[in-house]
Formats: sequence, C-alpha cells, structure tokens
Amino acid sequence: MAAVLVHIDLDGDRPHASSLLALASGRALASSWGATLYAAVIVHDPAKRSDGGTAAHGPGLRVPGDPKTIEAVRAALARGGADKIVVALTSAPIVPLWAALGAAWQGVLDHLRPRLVLFGADAPSASELGPRTGARIGARLFLRARAVGSDEIELRDRDGGYVRATDSGAAVALFGAAPPVELPGDDDIDVMVLSPPGAADPTIELAGTAPAELAYSAGTVLAIGDDAASDPQIAKAALRLARLLGAPVTGSAAAASAGVVEPGAVVERGQALAPELCIAVGLPAIDIAGSTSLIRVGTAGGKGVDAQLTGPIAANLGELARVLEGR
Repeated sequence: MAAVLVHIDLDGDRPHASSLLALASGRALASSWGATLYAAVIVHDPAKRSDGGTAAHGPGLRVPGDPKTIEAVRAALARGGADKIVVALTSAPIVPLWAALGAAWQGVLDHLRPRLVLFGADAPSASELGPRTGARIGARLFLRARAVGSDEIELRDRDGGYVRATDSGAAVALFGAAPPVELPGDDDIDVMVLSPPGAADPTIELAGTAPAELAYSAGTVLAIGDDAASDPQIAKAALRLARLLGAPVTGSAAAASAGVVEPGAVVERGQALAPELCIAVGLPAIDIAGSTSLIRVGTAGGKGVDAQLTGPIAANLGELARVLEGR
C-alpha cells in the first residue's frame, strides 16, 4: 500500500492546529488502509546550497534549529499518530507560497510517491500547496474532506466525492475537521531528512513576510494629499467635513507641516490605511488601498473606488458638508 502523507505547517515552535487535525484523520485512514503515515515538515536551512542535482538524504543530514524546538515538534507529531517524519531542507524562506516551498515539497513527493496527501484546510500553506500538489501528481482534489466509517474508513468530500482503499489513483485532501481517534502512546519515531535540489523560484521576489502595519482599521478617515493640504480653502473645507463626520484627517508629514494633519495623525509613506470608509482628498501620499470603501474627491476614480467627485476640491467638500449639516 502506498504512503499517506500529511503536510505539516508550523505555528511558531509547534505544529499548526489544523495540520494536527489532518494528521489525526491521516492516522485513521492509514490504519484502516494498512498504509504508512508520513508527516512532512519543510525547514529553512541557511547553510543549504540551492544548486541543482538530486535529492540527498541519510544519517549525515541534520535538522537545523533549536534542539528543544525540534524535539517538541517531533514529539507532537509522534503523539499525533505519525509513523515516520520527513524533514525537507530548503534555503528559501518559509512562506506559504509554491515559489518558496515548491522545490522542497516536490522533493518529498518524488521521494515518497504517496497515494494520499493531506493538508489542514486552515493551515497557512494549504490553499497554495494543496491544489498544486493535486496537479503535480495527477490526483483528485477534495477541498473540505472528512474521514468516515469505523472498520473500513473512507475519505469523503462535501460534494459527494469519495476515496476508498480499493480505489486506484491518488488523491489530495484538505481537512477542516477530524474524527476522534485513539492516539498511540509511544513517541519513538524515525525522522528522515531530505535535501531536495533547488530553492525559491528566482523569477519571483519575496519582498517580505511580516504582516502590514495597519493604521485606522475602523471607522471613517479623511486622507488628504500634500498639494491639497497646501491650499488654504481646501484645508479649511476638509477640516469642516472631518468635524461633521467625527473623522480624523490623516496624511504625510508634508501635509502635517501645512497645519491640516495633527502630529499624531501622520501616516508614514508605505504604512497602510484600513478604515471602513476613506475619503481621499487630492492624491494622498499614503497607502489607502486597504479601505473597505473609498471615495475620491478631486481625482478620477479607478479600481476599488466606490464613488468620485471630480472638479474643484474645495467646492465638492463644501457641498458634502452642507448635505451633512442639512440632515
């Protein structure tokens, strides 16, 4: 019987909860089907070379990182039901993109040639690696799967599709929940370390992995451009409208120097705004693309713009204020 493989995302120093749910389902399936259950983790190895060649594996390879963290992850996967752990080394940063993880993950697939590949549906890499894995190995894809049955367990999807032990062909499944299973008490488990060739896709630049620092993630914000802030009539009309809306006026340091933006409301270039409603006056020198709703005053609309008021900015702002005052 071919292998059952579970992709494990890490959440800090422990396996991601959704990956552990997939591992529990994999344990039930592997036990029913008489298969070996592999848990695969992709680990960044700064010392790994990214040149071509064939995948290396064996006792000479070691898992890089803090020994306590490595042992904690190993023990968690062993208690979760894995028969064997596969660690794939990559010189690429660990981000949930095929461009970064694809070479290492493909090395795992080539080495094990699994019959069934499982992901935790809510794990970071699932939506990216799951469908691509199905395409790479020519497998059926189950987006929200579950293991059902008692003695002869089968894999079922919400749309009625299923996989049984007697079926031919491979399958890839994303698990949103797992059945209760009795986990083995012995955490003695073999760990295999692979060093597949290749690294991140050189045609794609990984600019960063940290989440964006958001400013004003709720309510209404009036964002003003530098040129608009330097016009006294526009500045006065913008402040009037902001008072009626109970909204702060934000902008760059240049807009603050014009006296329109309070020092505490300055948003640095590159910092993202994410309010429920953003009224953009002129061309603000800040990122407003994260706004739920966007109204532009004085400039033409575009993609993601809900409304626009072209023409003289001060007159448009004054008209908006009069409408609000008349309510």
